[in-house]
Amino acid sequence: MPERRYNEDEVALILRKAVDSHTDDSGPMSGSGMTLEELKDIGVEVGIESAQIETAARSLDVVRSAPTGRILGQPTTVQFERVIPARLQDEHMPHLLDLIRNEFARQGIVTEVMGGFEWKAGGSLGTRYVSLRPEGDQTRIRVLGNYRDGFLGLVIGGGSVTGMATAAIVGKALAIANPVLLLPAGVLGVVATSTPVFRFFFGKEQDALERVMGSLETRLLEFEAAAGGDDD
Repeated sequence: MPERRYNEDEVALILRKAVDSHTDDSGPMSGSGMTLEELKDIGVEVGIESAQIETAARSLDVVRSAPTGRILGQPTTVQFERVIPARLQDEHMPHLLDLIRNEFARQGIVTEVMGGFEWKAGGSLGTRYVSLRPEGDQTRIRVLGNYRDGFLGLVIGGGSVTGMATAAIVGKALAIANPVLLLPAGVLGVVATSTPVFRFFFGKEQDALERVMGSLETRLLEFEAAAGGDDD
């Protein structure tokens, strides 16, 4: 008789019951959530090896670099990085590239790098980079956005016009004709108009980069699960 196989909903229910049973036996969880060791204990109860639990837990760790490259106090670069417990195969790359291109609506330039690839493309705010490279049985994903040029464009373009208008208004109100004395007012006008607009679009870019990271992770794990099913 073939061994019973459980679907995704059944697996989730079994793990939920295992968690409930574990907390009933050992009392309420201390603090918020569960530790890795507690998760391993539950895994043993339902027949999941500790190494598999640990690998899955590590896959949730995202290295999010602090935004850098500040100009006028505004960050101009952001980066996300994650190591996925899934192997990057040659046949996966066209599908992953299609995913990136669809998410960003850019064809981009692709370069082979260390058994993987790097994709980059410019946008209205700056340049986006996505790289995937194999590390043994795992894959490292790095997503980076560099928006320095976009911020400078806002400052030099619309911001500078507003800055001059601000300086003119201040000069007229205070009867100041010396342009040197009006310079601080002009700079203030540039900052006041450029930074809110940039922060708005920078936030949208961060969301887009994080969304692409999540989509790539999901697709790679789907490929890995399919490969495991084929091996069975």
